Amino acid sequence: MKLLSLHIDGFGKFKNKDLQFADNMNIIYGYNEAGKSTIFMFIKAMFYGLERAKGRASKSDTWTKFKPWGNGDIYGGNLRFSYHDNDYRIERDFTKTATTPFAIVNETNGSNVENPSEFLKEALCGLSETAYSNTVSISQLKSATDAKMVVELKNYIANMNTTGNMSLNINKASDFLKDKKKAFESTLDPDAPKTFNQNLTEIKVLEKKISSPEFSSHLKNLKEADALTEKRIIDLNSQKETLIESIASKRQHLSDLGFNDKKTIVDLQSELNKGYNAYLSAYESEKKSINKVYSIIFLVLSIISVILSLYIFKTGKNNVFTATTGISYQFAMILFIVICLASLVFASYIYTMHNKDNRHLTELKVNLIALMARVGSFDSITEENIHRANKTLSSKISIFDEMSSDIAKIEALNVDIDNLRAKKAAYANGIDAKKQNEWELEKLMEKLAQLKEENDSLKNIISENDKIRFEIDAIELAMDTLKNLSETIKNSFGLYLNKDASELIEGITGGVYDSISIDENFNVFLNTPNRLVPIEQASSGTMDQVYLALRIAAGRLMQGRSKELPFIFDDSFVNYDSIRLRAALLWIANNVPEQIIVFSCHMREAQLMTATMQEFNLIEL
Repeated sequence: MKLLSLHIDGFGKFKNKDLQFADNMNIIYGYNEAGKSTIFMFIKAMFYGLERAKGRASKSDTWTKFKPWGNGDIYGGNLRFSYHDNDYRIERDFTKTATTPFAIVNETNGSNVENPSEFLKEALCGLSETAYSNTVSISQLKSATDAKMVVELKNYIANMNTTGNMSLNINKASDFLKDKKKAFESTLDPDAPKTFNQNLTEIKVLEKKISSPEFSSHLKNLKEADALTEKRIIDLNSQKETLIESIASKRQHLSDLGFNDKKTIVDLQSELNKGYNAYLSAYESEKKSINKVYSIIFLVLSIISVILSLYIFKTGKNNVFTATTGISYQFAMILFIVICLASLVFASYIYTMHNKDNRHLTELKVNLIALMARVGSFDSITEENIHRANKTLSSKISIFDEMSSDIAKIEALNVDIDNLRAKKAAYANGIDAKKQNEWELEKLMEKLAQLKEENDSLKNIISENDKIRFEIDAIELAMDTLKNLSETIKNSFGLYLNKDASELIEGITGGVYDSISIDENFNVFLNTPNRLVPIEQASSGTMDQVYLALRIAAGRLMQGRSKELPFIFDDSFVNYDSIRLRAALLWIANNVPEQIIVFSCHMREAQLMTATMQEFNLIEL
């Protein structure tokens, strides 16, 4: 793999920043705070992404640290590289709402790479982020003093020699596993299974006792029957109250009409019908009686008789009537006087009888209207009105009948309620008799519930114990595996370190040291023509050279000893003097075939490459 270029849309202080890389040596120069660390982190972020921390740690994590300075700027960019004769472009968008946060484009054939994560892992030779940060991405050996630098270097070699990974400290890992095992063991509850089984036995005993006849459901049945009886009494009382309210409402209605009992209505209805019948009879009699006109006729006849008698009396015997009829004068006078008197008698009789019948009819009418007024409002005496009055009175009689029925129902309800109260009293006596058993049963149920609850908790504890023992077994297996693996790697990897790191140290030091040796106690020695020099006696610059050689050797080992990935040196030559820098830089430029990217805050690397007429690409930030 070789890096071709990068473009930053937004990352830290940079916005729309482009850098081009050469195939061999690239020197990125920038003064302090120029942004070298930002470029360095951008390349790593393009390879491995940026994970956000959670909680409070998110306020100071890497994602937050390199967030674009400008609000609204795109957070991300792309990195182009060549791999197996094809050019590729990694595109990443680190914003929270990115629709396509990560993609790889094959620029050679113009297609998107399927499963970009797996492809990038292959292109990076399977290096994890940790392995990348501790091998091909090379920084200076910190800024320790000579004594501390020796310890740092020895620890580094020890980890590499025992595990093949400079990021894993075998001793720390073992100690960590031992501490985890102790922590797990301290959380075990060894008495939980025993207590669980004891509780289980006691639970069975209690359940058997509770199900015995002594604690049968008789009490429960009594309580249920008592509750049902109480509910029935309440229902019957409710029905009784409804009937009482209905009777009161009906009684008030009849009272408002002046009917205080059924007999009053029955008598009124009888009197009304009798009065109506009497009225009809009188009316018919009045129609059949001699008409008043006859009295007038007889009165007129008497007047005529008087006139004729006066006429005969004045005219004497020479009147026309007697002369014509041949009746005698005396007889005519007597006849007309008799007719006059008889007419007056008949007229008086007829008039008297007519007035008597009329008064009787009027009296009956007045009485009948008065009776009808007690029933309702009627404007005349008609058969229809009499029928309506009778219907009204019959409905009031029905109300009295309904009231009598309701009263009978109330009496029946009272009997039922009394019977139910007697039953309820019997149930109460039965419940009181069971009170002691109930109290004992409640205590047993309480204890049973406590034991079951405790066993539920114990189940969780036993389950946790199983998980903890599983973790302890896993830790013990990991410790055994780590020990065995350490020995295996140590035997193979230690030989490689001694061999390849020795070849590298000879070139980096310009032949001052031609090899290094690492013994079984991880003591490092520099081989000279005359003797082995302990690393403790070397200068900090030499230690940096040894560190550099180990990092290059480790980087190639982690890639399967291939020479694929570019080496990135981040201020790796700070502690080098000019002689060491010349030797190391020239050797790297001529003997390391991988692409080289050197970050530096000094121009001396570029000046040295220029002075020695070495081909390189200078990038100034």
